[in-house]
Amino acid sequence: MTELDIFNNAIHNLEKDIPITWEWKTIAPNKDIGIDGELDLTLNEKKLSLLVEIKKDVKNHQILNILQHNNEFQNFLLVAEKLFPKVKEELRAHNVNYLEGNGNVYINHNEVFLYIDTNKTLKTKKDKGNRAFTKTGLKVIFHFLLNPQLLNHTQRDIAELTNVGLGNIPLIINGLVDTNFILKLNKNEYIINNYEELLNRWITEFEQTLRPTIFKQRFRFQNKNQDWKEIQFNEGKTVWGGEPAGDILTNHLRPEKFIIYTIETVKELMLNYRLIPDDEGDVWAYDLFWNLQFNENTAPAALVYAELMIGNDKRSKETANLILNEQIKPNL
Repeated sequence: MTELDIFNNAIHNLEKDIPITWEWKTIAPNKDIGIDGELDLTLNEKKLSLLVEIKKDVKNHQILNILQHNNEFQNFLLVAEKLFPKVKEELRAHNVNYLEGNGNVYINHNEVFLYIDTNKTLKTKKDKGNRAFTKTGLKVIFHFLLNPQLLNHTQRDIAELTNVGLGNIPLIINGLVDTNFILKLNKNEYIINNYEELLNRWITEFEQTLRPTIFKQRFRFQNKNQDWKEIQFNEGKTVWGGEPAGDILTNHLRPEKFIIYTIETVKELMLNYRLIPDDEGDVWAYDLFWNLQFNENTAPAALVYAELMIGNDKRSKETANLILNEQIKPNL
């Protein structure tokens, strides 16, 4: 379903409940202001002009960006095919206008107040046969995010770098083309269509599909007063991710949850870093799933950003946006 399809479905379902008239104007993509169109909405002779951003859905890690747009544009309206109840609660708490595909709506602007939350959630169709966002596809996409030029290497080179079977590569690339995340310029050249949109989709799928499969073990530090910054990891084998990496990259965060990515065994982690297995511990270990050439003193910035955006902590999200603006975007 295209963005325009999502909008048309939502506005027509709203018309079923409320006597409105409306006019839509698409904003040229080259304006690149984060807004997809302008909606003139008339209800009881009261006219609203709203700047609209359209999304398929909104996950927790995307809320901060929505709030930033809402602060930037006083007449902002989010239109989404589906919004989860907790997301809607947070949007209303920050007075963010929204419209769902089923016609549920919250608009509190210029003496107009609309609030409907009784329409049933629409069933969404899953992408059938698309290999881009499988566990294997997510590993490959992550390498494209780390190095967009990798898209234009040979498929054999991509397979070797990402350590996946050669036969997966064309299926993954075709899946990205089909979903409009990458564009084919000619026979042998591709570009990422919208880096931040692809990164956000990757974060959503990483949280649901990939991260649960790479979890190794939960630990606690043997020494309760351990200074995590004094731990010396084996170079090329283990790196900090999440909050510790966010602090290393920005000096803006005091870690409470310690994520590591590693190719070391549980036994090696226990012996090398004095970690004790503990299901309630504050150290989470995951398998390192990317090519080691992208490591520095932390996991890649894109993964650190993802982990921080997935969490619920406001400070983590602030740190994530520092990483996005200072570490990721300048290198695109």
